[in-house]
Amino acid sequence: MLQTRTAAYDLQSLLPMNGLYDHEHQLRQADVDMANDRVAHIERTRSDKQPKIGDRVIYVSEYGDWYGNALLEKFENGKCSLCLDPYVPFIWKSPLGIGCSVSGGPFTSVPTADLHFVGWTEACYKDWGHCGACGNGSVTFMARVAQWSYRAPNPIYDELTTETWRKIYLTRREMPDSPYLYHGDGFALRDDAEFNQFVQDFEGRVFPGSWENQYIVWCYRDVLKPLSQAEWDALDAPASRRKIYSEPQPVKVVKNHSTHECICCYVRPDLHIEQS
Repeated sequence: MLQTRTAAYDLQSLLPMNGLYDHEHQLRQADVDMANDRVAHIERTRSDKQPKIGDRVIYVSEYGDWYGNALLEKFENGKCSLCLDPYVPFIWKSPLGIGCSVSGGPFTSVPTADLHFVGWTEACYKDWGHCGACGNGSVTFMARVAQWSYRAPNPIYDELTTETWRKIYLTRREMPDSPYLYHGDGFALRDDAEFNQFVQDFEGRVFPGSWENQYIVWCYRDVLKPLSQAEWDALDAPASRRKIYSEPQPVKVVKNHSTHECICCYVRPDLHIEQS
């Protein structure tokens, strides 16, 4: 079970999360006392056997979309509502734990019985400070809560998830006045040869999309890594050229197969400016 804390914060430790509040309303001991009261209440109402409102969930959809910080919002008819990508929620005390006013999204619901306990984690919450409900009047604090996991059954893409893979939606169609044949969200390729080369370079796996000529490509993430000239020279990898911040320059690409990354290494620019 979770070991609860009765005094998680003092003025000094609560201030870094509440700089704007302090600037406008001045952080006071009453705010510290409120935060400690909420933290103690949240933590003593947690369980590793039963999910509670305010707990966090690692959620994976049937389409492989991974969310590592979903918020358990409420229970209804054997299911729990999850906000998959929440903002910091307002909370209030209730007899069995807390209630949450949640914004963000998207939202979904899953069978409560299918949640599996993972461990304990820290998460952010907030409540009104000594000045009451007003602009920038909430005080933010962190409390330890249970973390659960849920993975939707019958995954379409087997083990592939966006936790460590990149998922790209591409449509193959010719467009007037465009030199590109493949189009996606902020992504384009000129022709079939360029598409095939991209799939090869980034260890891609191609699946049919939702309509004709749409493709879903799961591939390694593209990571830029600046190095010193000495580090770049010592790197044992073939050199090629690529645009970095709109300027072509030499690069070396190495692949990390455990994290599914193509790491593009380039020489860090010298930003030293001579003083006259």
